[in-house]
Amino acid sequence: MEEYHRRLALAYDKHVWPRVFLEGELVLKSVDIVIRKMSVLKWAPKWEGPYIVSEVHPNEHYILLDPDHGTTTGSINFKYVKKYYT
Repeated sequence: MEEYHRRLALAYDKHVWPRVFLEGELVLKSVDIVIRKMSVLKWAPKWEGPYIVSEVHPNEHYILLDPDHGTTTGSINFKYVKKYYT
């Protein structure tokens, strides 16, 4: 059974692409699921930003800086952030 779980984990991890962001990069932040469910519009945006990564923590969470207002967000997990391409 342990061998089965090890091989299953290897097969799954083969398709996982880690998202690593550096300080100063531009990223988009996912709009909260609660806000999207309350929205009646089908084409409501799912991402907002761009934000600047201001702090990178070792356990894959980030502090984002809003360049328009100069405010920071709370810590956000890497799976709710994606790279912003200009």
